[in-house]
Amino acid sequence: MKKVLLAGIALATIATPAWAEDQEINKEEMVVTATRSEESIRQIPAKIEVIGRQEIELTSGNTLTEQLKKSSSISVIEYPGALAGIGIRGFRPEFSGITKHSLILVNGRPSGTTNLATLLTDNVERIEVLKGPASSLYGAEAMGGVINIITKKSTEEFAANIEVGYGSFETNFQKLSTGGAISEKFDFDFSAGRRDQHANIKLGNDGDDRPNTSYQTQNAALRLGADLGDTWRLDINGNMYQGRDIETPGDLAYGESRSGKKDLDNYGLDVQANGELGANNEFGITAYVTREKAENYSNNFYGSPVDTYHSYDSEINWYGSQLKDTYTWGNHKFITGIDFQYIEKKARSYNTDNSRKAPYSPDEARTNIAGYLETIWKFFDNRMTATAGGRYDYFEVETLDTPYKTNFSPNEEDFTYFSPRAGLNYGFDNGLRLHTTLGQAFVPPDAFELAGYSESFVNGVTMVTTGNADLDPENSTTWDIGTGFDRPELGLAFDVTYFYTDVQDRISRVTTGLVTSYQNSLGAEIQGLELEASFDLGAVLDWNRSLKFYLNSTNIIKAEEELAGGMMKDIHNVADYTYNYGIQYDDNIFDGNFHFRTVGEMRDTDWTAAGYPEIEYPSFTVADLVVGYNFLKQHRLTLTLDNLFDENYYEKKGYPKAGRAVYLSYSFSFPTN
Repeated sequence: MKKVLLAGIALATIATPAWAEDQEINKEEMVVTATRSEESIRQIPAKIEVIGRQEIELTSGNTLTEQLKKSSSISVIEYPGALAGIGIRGFRPEFSGITKHSLILVNGRPSGTTNLATLLTDNVERIEVLKGPASSLYGAEAMGGVINIITKKSTEEFAANIEVGYGSFETNFQKLSTGGAISEKFDFDFSAGRRDQHANIKLGNDGDDRPNTSYQTQNAALRLGADLGDTWRLDINGNMYQGRDIETPGDLAYGESRSGKKDLDNYGLDVQANGELGANNEFGITAYVTREKAENYSNNFYGSPVDTYHSYDSEINWYGSQLKDTYTWGNHKFITGIDFQYIEKKARSYNTDNSRKAPYSPDEARTNIAGYLETIWKFFDNRMTATAGGRYDYFEVETLDTPYKTNFSPNEEDFTYFSPRAGLNYGFDNGLRLHTTLGQAFVPPDAFELAGYSESFVNGVTMVTTGNADLDPENSTTWDIGTGFDRPELGLAFDVTYFYTDVQDRISRVTTGLVTSYQNSLGAEIQGLELEASFDLGAVLDWNRSLKFYLNSTNIIKAEEELAGGMMKDIHNVADYTYNYGIQYDDNIFDGNFHFRTVGEMRDTDWTAAGYPEIEYPSFTVADLVVGYNFLKQHRLTLTLDNLFDENYYEKKGYPKAGRAVYLSYSFSFPTN
């Protein structure tokens, strides 16, 4: 039987009087993101949603962004040409830079990725979505929430799967995954994939071809695991993504004059060791390094077509380590840890003849050292769970000496920040639970805002842009409260959560005379309602199959940010509402997912119109269908219809998504179950 659908899993409450500490909890109900310790999703106060492996396989789209927007009702920005970002709980989606409002993790460590289009789901076991502030555990960027990608860890019998497919826009793809025990102490996982789209996409509503939208990607991941004695384990994980000749079409308003292409690389390596230091003490250590690179090629120069030239490169390197100790005292836990991270960001720019020139922004680096404590308290035979903790962060940011950039002076600044959080969850015997959390989070200023300095000459006058060493981090206070109900024998589960976020010390640019600098002067206010519900008719009728109706939605009551002068405006690229709903079916031979996504109006700036006016996007509904057929034990056919009704829509104005697309794949698995 497949796992409970996202909406049902995330509700997290026990249906029968089973709160005793000796209760055996299904491992599929355990999550780690909410507390940095493995806990039952049914007992934690934080709002967690889990996207399981089967949900991933039955949802069209192979990137993390596609999975999140279709299963977790978050905000997204997506461009053709492999560029995407997300926003959680009313924060604007972000797709570049090392300072964001949503944090992306891989197995608990930073993903080392600013562009979510480079994160694929081939090797993913599940995705944990923590909605709400988590700076008390993870530090900077965890203001709207945290996405934790949990990769496969096969420790049982060896198994493998091979898949090939073909579909619209002359797309072909191949995948291989294998893993399992090599011996009594050693195990592994390996996956590799390739996807080539040789033709341009076709727009919805029987639209025209969209020029310059072909691409090629390849990816691989390897895990080596070993049991070291009776209580210690070592895992080494490596992953890579390569995008080649990814075409970037530019805004529709400019035709083909601003098209180009790019090559993308993303690499990651981590070593994790975990074990017991005593009967009640578990210790873990992680070391990681990641690299993200982009090489961009342009067909235009300041809007005028030219011969294709190498225009811009960026490279970001992450280095870090994590130490964590978990002490158990009866039913209670004390989780302490120290995190270290160093990030270095570099850029290179080129003239049309491919000679080097100064980049727009100087190179920068950020060093972060932090200590945290999270406590988990369980009372009344585990009916009530209380969590409380905090984290102290120290940051040093610096602008670096940058080749060809002579109009600034390297500098550095440092600051500290403390982030607390607390939560309470109570479960009743009838399947009802109540949960609430209160926490603070922060996003640090970037290096140039704190320590930058540059000069530019305009009509014979020297204009200066300088950092402000006294800047504070942008910070927020969020509280949420919700109620859930989960009765598996009735096939019914739902949860409704209200959240409120108050943002302070947003950073704005201020110009006085010939000098531009930065200051903490603005705020924002966000309110919303999250709803999840599922009903499994198969469970009610005691069928040997599942027929599940589901809903996952986010309704934004208010998402406004302050402007200079005290005026308020809607936060851009955040929809008034987002609904994911549909039907899933599974009888072990046939399975499928008929999915709908409805997105409400949102505001944005039209950068192609004079005066850059604010505009409103129209609402849209997109339907997808995935159907699988398992036969002869080892074989499977999967039909995917993306944008089934050929809707002409966009996530970002000027960059429409593809119309109807059809893909067919065949996979072979061994050994048989």
